[in-house]
Amino acid sequence: MKDWFADCKNLKEAQIEYRRLCFEHHPDHGGDTTIMQAINAAYREFKLQQLAPPSMLSKARSRWKRPPRQRPAETPPETPAPQTWPTHSRDYFRSIWRREPWQPLSNGGVSRTIWGHTILLFQHPAPRYQGAWFVMLDDVLSPFMYDSRAEAEQSAFDLVYDKVKHLDV
Repeated sequence: MKDWFADCKNLKEAQIEYRRLCFEHHPDHGGDTTIMQAINAAYREFKLQQLAPPSMLSKARSRWKRPPRQRPAETPPETPAPQTWPTHSRDYFRSIWRREPWQPLSNGGVSRTIWGHTILLFQHPAPRYQGAWFVMLDDVLSPFMYDSRAEAEQSAFDLVYDKVKHLDV
């Protein structure tokens, strides 16, 4: 293997020589890939030797070895149960959600009440936002606009489910 940076005394000279070698041997300039890889490896090694003394490098390399792989345990460790489990599953809540009908409003929106929470879906009043929907849950307006009523309904479902999933109703 050729020592590409044998004549270089410091990092600045090595950088100048590296750039010259790149223009000469880079594959984009008609050079060979394996030669360019050898130049890159030699330059990397030269920089390591210049930045840290060899004694430091050998200590660092011996100290930071990857630990040996351990075989997985035959039985997985027991995971502790969370402090609170949802008392109502999402599917159970979805069945209740589907049973309750939407009530039409005079402004073209719809509303419904589930487990004491009032949900309103209504369209944006400005003509330039025609088709945009808002969600209001318990008199709190969601900061997002939705492109369709289906997206607004899904968001309303998620908001209400997050509120009632831990309640014993």
